[in-house]
Amino acid sequence: MDSPSRSQQKFFISISQADIAGALRAPISPMLVVLCIIWWTTSLLTNTSSKSILNAFPKPATLTLVQFVFVSSYCLLWSWLASIFPRLKRIIPTLKYPIRKPSLDIARTTLPMALFQIGGHLLSSNATSMIPVSLVHTIKGLSPLFTVLAYRLLYNIPYPVATYVSLVPLTLGVCLACSGNITFGGQFLGVIYALLAAIIFVTQNIYSKQLFNDRAKAEAEGMGMQSKKLDKLNLICYSSSIAFFLTLPIWFFSEGWSLLADFFSDGAVDLSGRPGAMDHGRLTLEFFLNGSFHFGQNLIAFVLLGMVSPVTYSVASLLKRVYIIVASLIWFRNPTTRIQAFGITLTFLGLWLYDRSNEGNKADRKVRTMAAAPNASPLLPMNTSSTPYVSGPTSSSSYGIVSGKDSTMRQTQAPTWLPPGTKQEDTWRLGDQQAGIVNSVSA
Repeated sequence: MDSPSRSQQKFFISISQADIAGALRAPISPMLVVLCIIWWTTSLLTNTSSKSILNAFPKPATLTLVQFVFVSSYCLLWSWLASIFPRLKRIIPTLKYPIRKPSLDIARTTLPMALFQIGGHLLSSNATSMIPVSLVHTIKGLSPLFTVLAYRLLYNIPYPVATYVSLVPLTLGVCLACSGNITFGGQFLGVIYALLAAIIFVTQNIYSKQLFNDRAKAEAEGMGMQSKKLDKLNLICYSSSIAFFLTLPIWFFSEGWSLLADFFSDGAVDLSGRPGAMDHGRLTLEFFLNGSFHFGQNLIAFVLLGMVSPVTYSVASLLKRVYIIVASLIWFRNPTTRIQAFGITLTFLGLWLYDRSNEGNKADRKVRTMAAAPNASPLLPMNTSSTPYVSGPTSSSSYGIVSGKDSTMRQTQAPTWLPPGTKQEDTWRLGDQQAGIVNSVSA
């Protein structure tokens, strides 16, 4: 058979690129819109309730400890519910696998994630107690800058000029937004805490990307529960549990000792004498709602990850940050200067430009597939055994002429015939679909 001409090759390549681009554009369905609104709202309520708690009860380590307890407890609860109601596993793919029994391998795998969570959450809680929620999330908007620097310096991955240009308004916008808060008081320290939290969450993203890619490859190979790689639910459950026990000593020496002394001397913790003070019943309710919303935003984030492409999820995540910043400004009625408002607007512009510049660029694709090397599956579509035959052999064995020789048996893992109208994305391997679809849902 004659090889295709150069023009034919270009034609097929252009079709392939168009099909791939079309596959990445997820349709905007009513369910997607509803889930995004719920995701943004739970994230907003988590942040606003955290600020309300810290205003009345300035104990950031206590808040962090409570959040770890709720996340691990809800993971166990939802896993148990999924075992009773199997339909939940189809609605929420994250619940597909049950919580595993504790083991040394699981502890070794989740320990780094637990350390990242401890550092990120403690710093975020301290920052939230010192500066407005809107400023905390504006500073966290610098995450793309730290991500590009990390991959460029550590993995030598070059980015296009458009990506570097998008970082200019992003960085300048954050600097202007912080302009009224750069003092030698607690607000300056809050800005530093928020910056350090953003760096830690970026590092966590890079590490968790490797873990989730390993799990995706294990599932693609049909290993399922036999794989030692952890799925998202187990990873969150065990990392939060380990983070809780590791945070206990920090909490005890920083806040727990004084709280316990106050409790045993007076029979209650003193909550009076602060603006926005709450009684014990309302504070307990705030902690419960905060922990529930905190877990809810993580769960919905994973549901969205399974529904849409990385590009769509990135846009939804960008809009979530905008939603939190604007809504928190209105919620707490924070005074904002014109320079700070201009800086926040520049930050939004920089985030949008960064998101657009990374849609389909080579550096972004290399980052997504880097963790799967050296056994990574090719990016081009491959046949899978689930694809039905239209004609031709009906078993895994087929006969053919190879290099002009006699007929020999060829073992194939996939059929060579596809039904008319089959899209290329229908033949992608699981590893191609899931590699790199990871974001910091807890940031």
